[in-house]
Amino acid sequence: MTTKYDDKILALTDNWKFTNDIVRKIGGDKSAIIEALKMLKIIGYLQIKPDKNKIVYKKNDQIQSEFNFLMMMDFFESNQKMAINFINQIPTLMKSDEIRLREKSLDLLERIQNDVDRAYLVIIRNNYHEQLGLLSSQIVQERNKKLDVYIKKIVDVILDKYPQKHIRSAIQKYFQNNNAKFEFKIS
Repeated sequence: MTTKYDDKILALTDNWKFTNDIVRKIGGDKSAIIEALKMLKIIGYLQIKPDKNKIVYKKNDQIQSEFNFLMMMDFFESNQKMAINFINQIPTLMKSDEIRLREKSLDLLERIQNDVDRAYLVIIRNNYHEQLGLLSSQIVQERNKKLDVYIKKIVDVILDKYPQKHIRSAIQKYFQNNNAKFEFKIS
């Protein structure tokens, strides 16, 4: 999936679970798990409800409404604008040895990878709901097209900013090592 916690969260949330229960059962970085919970909620994979002063989570098997899809796309595009802004601010992704990526570059590529993976999750879910007859083909095509445009935009920005062959090769190597589904043209 996306973060290393997403699969585990979805496996644990067949029934309503408190945040602390999820964190305790998964183990690991609490803030990263909570961030993964928020992202899974935004993309429609989890439902939430308040229970006294706490929030409980449950896997959401319902189709995503048009409103929720548009809200998710707003969130994705907001993240994308921050990433594009960051890309425009840094002069290079490479360390001075021109072989390895800088730490900030790795963080940026990881954020891009997570956002793109989440977009692919929504595409997969849309296609699944289409196969079940819960969403029409037209709606699925429109949503998937918006997601594809979203994915293509961030990839195009980073490749346009860094046309040098050695930088593109390093970016390609990073995404290939992380199972990304990008296509690169290195000239």
